[in-house]
Amino acid sequence: MARPKKVTTAATGEPSSGGASGSIADLTKELWQAAVTLRGSIEPADYKRYVLPIIFLRFLSLRYERRRSELEGLIADKKSEYHGDKKALDDPDEYRSAGAFIVPQEARWENIRKAAQADDIKVKLDKVLEMLERKYPDKLRGLLPTIYAGSNMSADNLRGLVNLFSKDVFTLDHGGEDLIGRVYEYFIGEFASSEGKRGGEYFTPASIVKTLVAMLEPTKGLVLDPCCGSGGMFVQSDLFTKHNNQLSFFGQESKDFTYRLCRMNLFIHGLDGNIQLGNSYTDDKHATLKADYILANPPFNDGAKGENGWGANKIADKDSRLVLGNERMPLSPRNANTMWILHFLSHLKEGGTAGFVMATGELSNSETARLEVRKALVEQDYVDCIVQLTGQLFANTQIPCALWFLSRGRKGGNGFRKRTGEVLFIDGRKLGTLIPGSRKQKQLSSEEVERIASTYRQFRRKSNPNEIPGFCKVASLDEICSYRYALAPGRYVGSAALDEEDETFEDRYPRLIDSLKSEFAEAARLSEAISKQLAGVSNGT
Repeated sequence: MARPKKVTTAATGEPSSGGASGSIADLTKELWQAAVTLRGSIEPADYKRYVLPIIFLRFLSLRYERRRSELEGLIADKKSEYHGDKKALDDPDEYRSAGAFIVPQEARWENIRKAAQADDIKVKLDKVLEMLERKYPDKLRGLLPTIYAGSNMSADNLRGLVNLFSKDVFTLDHGGEDLIGRVYEYFIGEFASSEGKRGGEYFTPASIVKTLVAMLEPTKGLVLDPCCGSGGMFVQSDLFTKHNNQLSFFGQESKDFTYRLCRMNLFIHGLDGNIQLGNSYTDDKHATLKADYILANPPFNDGAKGENGWGANKIADKDSRLVLGNERMPLSPRNANTMWILHFLSHLKEGGTAGFVMATGELSNSETARLEVRKALVEQDYVDCIVQLTGQLFANTQIPCALWFLSRGRKGGNGFRKRTGEVLFIDGRKLGTLIPGSRKQKQLSSEEVERIASTYRQFRRKSNPNEIPGFCKVASLDEICSYRYALAPGRYVGSAALDEEDETFEDRYPRLIDSLKSEFAEAARLSEAISKQLAGVSNGT
């Protein structure tokens, strides 16, 4: 279909250009704003449960309609091998091969749109969801629970959502861009932002995901994310490869709704993935899997605030994940960061690399158990690169984060050079700007992402990058040992002293305690010296 000169935007009815990427950004924002007005009495944290399945239904119909139209064209084309073969229109394999399904008549969007005008739309929509799960149990079982009839969402607001996603803009050509996929991702991000901390459990900001993927460069092999949230790492990895279909995705998620969210996200983007529901700490669903790439954003400092910690007492002493070399690593009972790190490393195959997000405090925390793990990672030469980023990249927390890269391929091979005995440090705390329209959340620009990624690419593939004071430096393991295994890039790249707002409380507190103890010790020494002097004066000496 030719690209139209003008299309009508969903929310305002005003014309805008249909093909430029900027207009798609505008469209998604307008659709979101329109959807928000239809929330009614639904709690903000629950609204996504009602909106996202409707987007998914719209996707199923769009994909079916487009494939059916393609087949009709091929059947009419005398030069096509399909010419005259009308049976192809009802052949499930012809749809599956194009990432589509034959959608039952009642579940097709035109019929959903008609049903939306009825008073019992909530009941009808639940029946559609139930029908689709029965029709395709292998792909859709558990993905579309019947939630509308028993909800307090009004029929009018549900009707409004159906009408919103019936806009003609979804059927137009946007220069090859997948509008429904963009809308789904945008809505997930906005829901996460509106939910604050809870949203951070299932959504990683796009610029962080892009940085991780651009640095790790997944091209062929197995990709694992054992805390996969809504699946953004998988989607971005596929985009990085330009959909070369040479990556296999494996994930695990502990929360049921987020698990469904991920499966829907992969489905919408035409990706297959082995996504399992379960707790990665105690019920590793991919226990025997060894991955080429691990991409993850585990929950920050899990267990730090709860009375019972994160469940370290449930990890068996003989758990193989706890062994580094010949050493068994201790676990912090009130912080799961090192458990995640050990989990990632245990799933890496020889030559594989893991890239993941951590709270900045893990770079230099002095708690015995966590320091012991960091020390072993350095001494056993697994640490490849550390990138410290600015705060405010997450909508749900102001805590600065760091990107860790651990590798079992530091001896070189497969296009990579030998990097043993050295670690690349990148300080990106001065990078990032506020997202337009936001007063609190930042993002990295494409140029900043590439600056970080290209520095790491040079380190892995060619040679040590030139030291840039305040930005990057390659440090030896001996130098890292001299800093008591602290991995904060600022110590190595020569950054100016940290402003307090750039340093997390978790980092600042132990440093202040050490400083205070030093001051007390100095005060005691001076007090003793003064007492001796006074005693001498009293004795006339």
